[in-house]
Amino acid sequence: MSSGVAFSFHPAEMVLFDDCVNAENLMPQINRTALVPYSAEQMYQLVNDVKSYPQFLPGCTGSRVLEAGPTQMTAAVDVSKAGISKTFTTRNTLAANQSILMHLVDGPFKSLMGGWKFTPLSADACRIEFQLDFEFTNKLIELAFGHIFKELAVNMVQAFTLRAKEVYRVG
Repeated sequence: MSSGVAFSFHPAEMVLFDDCVNAENLMPQINRTALVPYSAEQMYQLVNDVKSYPQFLPGCTGSRVLEAGPTQMTAAVDVSKAGISKTFTTRNTLAANQSILMHLVDGPFKSLMGGWKFTPLSADACRIEFQLDFEFTNKLIELAFGHIFKELAVNMVQAFTLRAKEVYRVG
Protein backbone atom coordinates (compact mmCIF):
# COMPACT_ATOMS: atom_id res chain seq x y z
CA MET A 1 0.00 0.00 0.00
CA SER A 2 1.76 3.15 -1.16
CA SER A 3 0.19 6.54 -0.67
CA GLY A 4 3.21 8.52 -1.75
CA VAL A 5 3.88 9.54 1.85
CA ALA A 6 7.18 8.45 3.34
CA PHE A 7 7.43 7.72 7.04
CA SER A 8 10.74 7.75 8.80
CA PHE A 9 10.77 6.47 12.37
CA HIS A 10 13.63 5.88 14.71
CA PRO A 11 12.85 2.49 16.33
CA ALA A 12 12.32 4.08 19.75
CA GLU A 13 10.20 6.91 18.38
CA MET A 14 6.48 7.26 18.88
CA VAL A 15 4.03 10.10 18.85
CA LEU A 16 1.38 9.89 21.56
CA PHE A 17 -1.86 11.82 21.84
CA ASP A 18 -4.18 11.44 24.80
CA ASP A 19 -7.46 12.60 26.16
CA CYS A 20 -9.14 11.62 29.40
CA VAL A 21 -12.67 12.81 30.10
CA ASN A 22 -14.01 12.55 33.62
CA ALA A 23 -16.57 15.32 33.96
CA GLU A 24 -19.21 15.03 36.66
CA ASN A 25 -22.23 12.93 35.63
CA LEU A 26 -20.38 11.52 32.61
CA MET A 27 -19.07 7.99 32.32
CA PRO A 28 -15.24 8.13 32.47
CA GLN A 29 -13.82 7.90 28.99
CA ILE A 30 -10.22 7.30 28.02
CA ASN A 31 -8.92 7.97 24.51
CA ARG A 32 -5.27 7.37 23.59
CA THR A 33 -3.66 7.47 20.18
CA ALA A 34 -0.09 6.82 19.07
CA LEU A 35 1.83 6.69 15.81
CA VAL A 36 4.27 3.81 16.08
CA PRO A 37 7.06 2.39 13.89
CA TYR A 38 5.45 -1.07 13.78
CA SER A 39 2.92 -2.57 11.39
CA ALA A 40 -0.78 -2.78 12.18
CA GLU A 41 -0.40 -6.58 12.14
CA GLN A 42 2.43 -6.47 14.70
CA MET A 43 0.49 -4.22 17.08
CA TYR A 44 -2.72 -6.23 16.67
CA GLN A 45 -0.83 -9.44 17.55
CA LEU A 46 0.58 -7.87 20.73
CA VAL A 47 -2.79 -6.57 21.93
CA ASN A 48 -4.51 -9.87 21.09
CA ASP A 49 -1.89 -11.90 23.02
CA VAL A 50 -3.84 -11.71 26.29
CA LYS A 51 -1.83 -14.50 27.95
CA SER A 52 1.32 -12.33 27.85
CA TYR A 53 -0.22 -9.30 29.60
CA PRO A 54 1.27 -10.03 33.07
CA GLN A 55 4.77 -9.92 31.52
CA PHE A 56 4.56 -6.23 30.65
CA LEU A 57 1.31 -4.50 31.66
CA PRO A 58 1.78 -2.58 34.92
CA GLY A 59 -0.72 -3.79 37.52
CA CYS A 60 -1.75 -6.90 35.58
CA THR A 61 -1.16 -9.92 37.82
CA GLY A 62 -2.87 -12.55 35.68
CA SER A 63 -4.74 -13.11 32.44
CA ARG A 64 -6.40 -16.01 30.71
CA VAL A 65 -8.33 -16.76 27.56
CA LEU A 66 -11.61 -18.43 28.50
CA GLU A 67 -12.90 -18.96 24.97
CA ALA A 68 -11.35 -18.22 21.58
CA GLY A 69 -12.38 -18.30 17.94
CA PRO A 70 -11.34 -16.51 14.75
CA THR A 71 -13.64 -13.53 15.35
CA GLN A 72 -14.28 -13.59 19.11
CA MET A 73 -12.42 -14.12 22.35
CA THR A 74 -13.54 -14.08 25.97
CA ALA A 75 -10.71 -13.22 28.34
CA ALA A 76 -10.24 -12.43 32.03
CA VAL A 77 -7.65 -10.01 33.40
CA ASP A 78 -6.55 -9.74 37.04
CA VAL A 79 -5.49 -6.26 38.16
CA SER A 80 -3.83 -5.46 41.48
CA LYS A 81 -2.23 -2.37 42.94
CA ALA A 82 -1.78 -1.00 46.45
CA GLY A 83 -3.32 -4.13 47.95
CA ILE A 84 -6.52 -3.88 45.90
CA SER A 85 -7.24 -6.73 43.46
CA LYS A 86 -10.04 -7.03 40.92
CA THR A 87 -10.78 -9.32 37.98
CA PHE A 88 -12.79 -8.38 34.94
CA THR A 89 -13.86 -10.40 31.93
CA THR A 90 -14.57 -9.08 28.44
CA ARG A 91 -15.88 -10.57 25.22
CA ASN A 92 -13.72 -9.26 22.41
CA THR A 93 -14.84 -9.01 18.80
CA LEU A 94 -11.81 -9.43 16.54
CA ALA A 95 -11.19 -8.04 13.06
CA ALA A 96 -7.71 -9.41 12.29
CA ASN A 97 -5.04 -6.69 12.09
CA GLN A 98 -7.72 -3.96 12.18
CA SER A 99 -9.58 -3.79 15.48
CA ILE A 100 -10.48 -5.40 18.79
CA LEU A 101 -13.79 -4.36 20.38
CA MET A 102 -14.34 -5.13 24.07
CA HIS A 103 -17.63 -5.58 25.95
CA LEU A 104 -17.98 -6.35 29.64
CA VAL A 105 -18.98 -9.86 30.67
CA ASP A 106 -18.17 -9.66 34.39
CA GLY A 107 -16.31 -7.44 36.83
CA PRO A 108 -16.59 -4.43 39.14
CA PHE A 109 -18.26 -2.33 36.44
CA LYS A 110 -21.82 -1.33 35.68
CA SER A 111 -20.60 -0.76 32.14
CA LEU A 112 -17.31 -1.21 30.29
CA MET A 113 -16.85 -1.01 26.54
CA GLY A 114 -14.11 0.08 24.25
CA GLY A 115 -11.50 -1.18 21.91
CA TRP A 116 -8.41 -0.87 19.81
CA LYS A 117 -8.11 0.28 16.21
CA PHE A 118 -5.00 -0.29 14.08
CA THR A 119 -4.61 1.89 10.97
CA PRO A 120 -1.69 1.14 8.61
CA LEU A 121 0.37 4.17 7.62
CA SER A 122 2.99 2.20 5.70
CA ALA A 123 4.35 -1.36 5.67
CA ASP A 124 6.14 -0.72 8.96
CA ALA A 125 4.16 1.99 10.72
CA CYS A 126 0.63 2.41 12.03
CA ARG A 127 -1.67 4.52 14.12
CA ILE A 128 -3.07 2.78 17.19
CA GLU A 129 -6.15 4.07 18.96
CA PHE A 130 -7.41 2.89 22.34
CA GLN A 131 -10.80 4.00 23.62
CA LEU A 132 -12.50 2.91 26.83
CA ASP A 133 -15.78 3.97 28.47
CA PHE A 134 -16.52 2.58 31.91
CA GLU A 135 -18.65 3.05 34.98
CA PHE A 136 -18.18 1.19 38.26
CA THR A 137 -21.04 -0.70 39.90
CA ASN A 138 -21.09 1.69 42.86
CA LYS A 139 -19.34 4.69 44.43
CA LEU A 140 -17.54 2.58 47.04
CA ILE A 141 -15.82 0.46 44.37
CA GLU A 142 -15.08 3.61 42.36
CA LEU A 143 -13.48 5.27 45.40
CA ALA A 144 -11.39 2.18 46.18
CA PHE A 145 -10.44 1.14 42.67
CA GLY A 146 -11.27 4.02 40.31
CA HIS A 147 -7.96 5.89 40.41
CA ILE A 148 -5.95 2.68 40.04
CA PHE A 149 -8.00 1.46 37.07
CA LYS A 150 -7.89 4.85 35.32
CA GLU A 151 -4.10 5.01 35.76
CA LEU A 152 -3.70 1.52 34.28
CA ALA A 153 -6.04 2.27 31.36
CA VAL A 154 -4.36 5.58 30.54
CA ASN A 155 -0.96 3.84 30.32
CA MET A 156 -2.10 0.97 28.05
CA VAL A 157 -0.90 2.42 24.74
CA GLN A 158 2.51 3.27 26.17
CA ALA A 159 2.86 -0.23 27.67
CA PHE A 160 2.06 -1.90 24.34
CA THR A 161 4.41 0.44 22.46
CA LEU A 162 7.25 -0.41 24.84
CA ARG A 163 6.40 -4.11 24.47
CA ALA A 164 6.57 -3.77 20.66
CA LYS A 165 10.01 -2.18 20.96
CA GLU A 166 11.15 -5.17 23.03
CA VAL A 167 9.52 -7.92 20.92
CA TYR A 168 10.22 -6.48 17.47
CA ARG A 169 13.70 -5.13 18.19
CA VAL A 170 15.63 -4.58 14.97
CA GLY A 171 19.22 -5.84 14.70
